[in-house]
Amino acid sequence: MPSIFNARDADSYEPTMGRWSRRLAPLFIEHAGAAAGERLLEVGCGTGSLTFALAGTVAFGALTAIDYADVYVAAARAKNRDPRIHIEQGDAVALCFPDAHFDRALSLLVLQFVPEPGVAVARMRRVTRPGGVVAAAVWDSGGGLVAQRIFWDTAAMLDAAAVVQRDAPCRSRWSLPAGSRGCSAQRASPTSTSGPC
Repeated sequence: MPSIFNARDADSYEPTMGRWSRRLAPLFIEHAGAAAGERLLEVGCGTGSLTFALAGTVAFGALTAIDYADVYVAAARAKNRDPRIHIEQGDAVALCFPDAHFDRALSLLVLQFVPEPGVAVARMRRVTRPGGVVAAAVWDSGGGLVAQRIFWDTAAMLDAAAVVQRDAPCRSRWSLPAGSRGCSAQRASPTSTSGPC
């Protein structure tokens, strides 16, 4: 299933997702790692918070940053002054890159917006070389997002059926591909997962 995401304004992104992405990017880079000369893929670059944090901290060889929303791609391109960075429109569940093309595939605060995040992770693994790293971070929907917790607690008070949703382990029906470890950077291994490209 291709992604569907309706983004109309890159400026509206900044006070919500952008500010959190900028704060989390240095910690994510430290966790996921990156080395000089590597080819990196960023899946779901938004307006470029992780993209430009990487450029400021890592001497990578090349970075391809994709996002589904063309308005975010345009905003990130407008900010880009680094010739090592290529920003393009793309779909996390349909990565159109050759197998084992990248040393690392990274995704920051994106997979919760993808209709099939397990498929997206499998595609990220496919385009990452054996022994490379696939790393992603998502919101702590189970308890760390106070606004969501208040919403689900209120919904559970009003509708008994909402209790099941509120208490579900991530309230998301996706799983990582076989061999993946949650909450960690992972060395990629070859897979037979292929996409429409």
